[in-house]
Amino acid sequence: MKFYNNKKRTLSIEITPLIDIVFLLVIFFVVTSKIETNQYLTLDLPESESFASAISNNYQNIILLENGVLIINNQEFYMAEIDKLMAGVAATFSKSEVVVLSIESKAYHEWVINLMDGLQQLGFQNIQIKTYTDQS
Repeated sequence: MKFYNNKKRTLSIEITPLIDIVFLLVIFFVVTSKIETNQYLTLDLPESESFASAISNNYQNIILLENGVLIINNQEFYMAEIDKLMAGVAATFSKSEVVVLSIESKAYHEWVINLMDGLQQLGFQNIQIKTYTDQS
């Protein structure tokens, strides 16, 4: 004979299958996500038709070409040697005068930021940027 039980039954939800499904979804999204290794941002700098300027005769002029070559005082350096370059700039440039960065229009934005950051870490506060277009 079965007696009636007055105790309420507790409901329980089994979450083990839910955790398995969540982990499977996480694995699926990690495997199918595209991981981009190229972190360069291409930047098309604007050009002005109403304002034309030749490269300044200022001896504190740095030219950055699109291939990563830096021209300082008619000497060529590469962005890969930026630490050596910054040491030379700190020794030869005056921090109280204007440093003009002439950037070729197709140069990587990351190079420009690294160059400006390096100059500011050395204490150069007056940095001007202008777009340099090779006329040859």
